[in-house]
Amino acid sequence: MKTKSKTTAYVLHSIAAALLLLTAQISLAGSAKWLSSPQDSAWENANNWTPGGPPNGPSDIATFAQSSQTYVNISTSEEVNSIVFTAGSFFFRLLVSQNYPPGGELIISGTGINNNSSFLQTFSVAESGRLIFNNTSSAASAQMRIINATQYFPDPFPGGETIFNDTSSAAGASIENSGSIYAALSGQTIFNDASTADHASITNDGAGDSTNYPGNGGRTTFNGMSSAANASIENQVSRGGGNGGQTIFNDTSTADSAILVANGRSDGFYFSGGILFNGASTGGTARVKVFDNGYLDISGHQSGVSIGSLDGSGNVFLGANRLTVGTNNINTSFSGVISGGGSLAKVGSGVLTLQANDCIADTVGLILVGGSIIKLDFTGLPDVIASLKVNGVPQPPGIYGGPMSGAPNILLEFRGPGRVSVGLISTLENISTRAFVQTGDNVMIGGFIIQGSQPKRVIIRAIGPELTQYGVPNPLFNPTLELHDSTGALIASNDNWVNTIIGGIITTNQVAEIRDSGHAPSDGRESAIIADLPPGNYTAIVRGVNNMTGVALVEAYDLSAETNSILGNISTRAFVQTGDNVMIGGFIVHGAQPKRVIIRAIGPELTQHGVPNPLADPTLEVHDHTGALIASNDNWQHTIIGGVITRDQVQDIMNSGHAPTQPSESAIIADLPPGNYTAIVRGVNNTTGVALVEVYDFD
Repeated sequence: MKTKSKTTAYVLHSIAAALLLLTAQISLAGSAKWLSSPQDSAWENANNWTPGGPPNGPSDIATFAQSSQTYVNISTSEEVNSIVFTAGSFFFRLLVSQNYPPGGELIISGTGINNNSSFLQTFSVAESGRLIFNNTSSAASAQMRIINATQYFPDPFPGGETIFNDTSSAAGASIENSGSIYAALSGQTIFNDASTADHASITNDGAGDSTNYPGNGGRTTFNGMSSAANASIENQVSRGGGNGGQTIFNDTSTADSAILVANGRSDGFYFSGGILFNGASTGGTARVKVFDNGYLDISGHQSGVSIGSLDGSGNVFLGANRLTVGTNNINTSFSGVISGGGSLAKVGSGVLTLQANDCIADTVGLILVGGSIIKLDFTGLPDVIASLKVNGVPQPPGIYGGPMSGAPNILLEFRGPGRVSVGLISTLENISTRAFVQTGDNVMIGGFIIQGSQPKRVIIRAIGPELTQYGVPNPLFNPTLELHDSTGALIASNDNWVNTIIGGIITTNQVAEIRDSGHAPSDGRESAIIADLPPGNYTAIVRGVNNMTGVALVEAYDLSAETNSILGNISTRAFVQTGDNVMIGGFIVHGAQPKRVIIRAIGPELTQHGVPNPLADPTLEVHDHTGALIASNDNWQHTIIGGVITRDQVQDIMNSGHAPTQPSESAIIADLPPGNYTAIVRGVNNTTGVALVEVYDFD
């Protein structure tokens, strides 16, 4: 019994000792070194580490030196303080990969990765694996490669992710985010909180080669207050269908001083690399380069973005936002296309050279701030600039270009404050006036000016019988049309448009041309003339055959909008009656920008020009294309607030140079968006008489 008791006691003591030893070993498990001859490649296998492994704790250090097994697989969730590669360590490849779900995960929560060797150390993150940096941890400052990969076969899995949280840093790592042939399966790098890309080199590959799936490119995303710092990030094109690589800035993240590149494919930006700014993110002094159809997109931003510089031949999508360029003060060139409804602002001392005539789309405004410079170096066709200031001095609207463009206005560069609209000029087009045509001095006289440096092709019409289909009573059934130049000389005339009257500037039969113009009158008794008119003043007179009277319409349509000349300063004189026989002037603002005009109704002033029976007190109304009244005036020295008129205009009218000479005459200044407008002239208390309705283009 005693022996048995001793034996039992000894066994129990041995078991207790073993438990104590095991407990001691578990408590010591943590910092460990990968063996020179490990059993296999699994991080989780304790037999692959010096006693105390595997490392898996927030204070643990994993050390790698020389080893026969340089591939290390992580398929569960592991956490360490840091990973150290010794001076004598070999090339290692740590694969953080599938055990799906949830996938392998390596969390680094302390110092980070320290590579003391001369070999490149690689971390492959694939098949829903994740490499996570927390707290102040960082990737190695050099000789470190992270591959966020995808796997398609035998089954597709989400791509690998590398995530930087808190104030962690990518340091000097080289990071590759692979594209996928499947949507939402690409490799990606994510910066959260106040983490930084530091001076890392990051590549976002395009979608994989597939014709069956709309794959996504690799992606780098900045969230929270994270920063691209001094990183170099390149976004590549798709190798098949799908998207190119993307760099995305969200929240209040910043591009800081990074170099951001988006490469493109010639067959569309859908396949090209992209750089996107969303939310309240900022561009800092980043250098942005977009090539071919590679793109910069700020349309999703809540206001506007400022960047250091813009290079390349790609696309810039503004949306309604402003892109400010030039904060890094370097010289750059751009030959791509900037489009949207926003604007490009140039700041800083560097020169931005626009190398193509279509660099800035029609709807984009250009703003020069604080002596900044934009150089025009167009080698193709010139571009149209509607409102230009050079060193604060307004320039005439027209076609501008660089020295090789052949433009009539050459600008090597321009600088100074003010807004510049590049693209199609907003012009007054398709002018018309309807009034009651009488005889003698009370016929209808339409006046217009061709402004610019080139002849303008126009069609002028006198319409009468056609008005009956619009419910206009008492039309002029057989109108005739005369065209006079600035000297008063008759240069063209017509009675019935189907019978050309040869003479003056009309040298050939015009019937076919009138039909082909799209503006042929609907009745053979109406009149039309097509003319190529040099810059100058012109007058179109409408009368009735054999002195008949009635309501008629005189019109001028622009048939050559592409030339460097415009229709401007439109006026029509006629006898104003009452009811349907008041005078109605119509015009169109065409283009992409609002146009500032002054509209006048003149009566008493006509006496000094020898016109009898003037309208003593004309009133003026302006209507939009819906017929809504948007502005009105009786006496120009008394502004009527309402519609598009929001403040007193008397001083503005006086400063315009077009103030009427008589206080009983009317005037309105308006900034009119593109569209159709009508100006109606009546007499106060239904008085009648000869009046003039005019529209002057302030530009």
